[in-house]
Amino acid sequence: MRIYVSRLCYTDTKIVVGRNTLDLLKEIEGEAVLLHSKRIDPSYISRKMGKAMSIIAIEDGEKVKDVEKVLEIVRMIHRNAPPDFDWIIAAGGGTVLDVAGFIASIYRRGVKLANIPTTFLGMVDAAMGGKNGVNLDGVKNIIGTFYQPHLVVSDISFLATLPLDELLNGLAEVIKYCITLDKELCYLLENKRREILVLDGDTMEEIIYRSAVNKMKIVEIDERDNKGIRIVLNYGHTIGHAIEAGSRFSIPHGRAISVGMVCEAHLAEKLEFIRRDVVEYLVEILRSYRLPISVKDLNVSIDIDLAIEALRRDKKRRRGSIVLPILSGIGAWERIEIDIKDLEECLKLCLG
Repeated sequence: MRIYVSRLCYTDTKIVVGRNTLDLLKEIEGEAVLLHSKRIDPSYISRKMGKAMSIIAIEDGEKVKDVEKVLEIVRMIHRNAPPDFDWIIAAGGGTVLDVAGFIASIYRRGVKLANIPTTFLGMVDAAMGGKNGVNLDGVKNIIGTFYQPHLVVSDISFLATLPLDELLNGLAEVIKYCITLDKELCYLLENKRREILVLDGDTMEEIIYRSAVNKMKIVEIDERDNKGIRIVLNYGHTIGHAIEAGSRFSIPHGRAISVGMVCEAHLAEKLEFIRRDVVEYLVEILRSYRLPISVKDLNVSIDIDLAIEALRRDKKRRRGSIVLPILSGIGAWERIEIDIKDLEECLKLCLG
């Protein structure tokens, strides 16, 4: 078991990674509402809590993040939960964690939040960092809050039945950390490929823990995303989110981000921030984990107009430009500001 405590402005976030870590739920005091994905059995979690709680099942997937669906869940909590409950406990994949975090931040001006990610993507990314976003009119995460969980419990026993596609989906975010922040993590991904693909417990614990620390070290410096540093966590996401929107959210997040990273690496090469060999290294490591490197690899139809519209409405846009993290080497990055029209041309080339 590994524990990392992130010291933030208003909340200390305790992140626990390992086997049988759900036992730590006994530390939670007070009444709780468990929001869980319909894909998981909540009784396993409620037994670990050792106390009665309100249990509400919600859908898992991008559609549940629509703001109208989120308000329906708020009404369910308001009608069914004790009026003075202390915690929202979220169990599921990234979309469930996003929705629960958003609700925890707005209900009664904030109740305590514990995240239990049950997917690899949730464990390495969505469960921590405090950004909670929901979608409006097809625009991803355009409504959101900053609200940190008090506790994140990544129990790797949930990975035992993880489908390969879900593992690969989460690995796109791990590769994002390695290519921008952590060269040693890239080497780990290179040298432990077999162990990762068979879900070796020690290896998965190491990767999840390193990913969590990489993310939280950035969040500690720039929690509210106003210093131009936290933007590195969006590497590949500006183009990737546009691709997701262009597919009408029919492709997994990690696959869209994988293509987005390659597109943005080509942009970095064009702008002479990196040489061709850095792009080739990124492509090679993505291919080694069967992740797509081009839109053709996605095997879905992408509506160019929808993708461009999503890019134009990107929440990072300011006065006709977007600030991007851009690669300057393996494990290194810089911040640039690029005209939205130039980025549209990049997206069109990517979709072509």
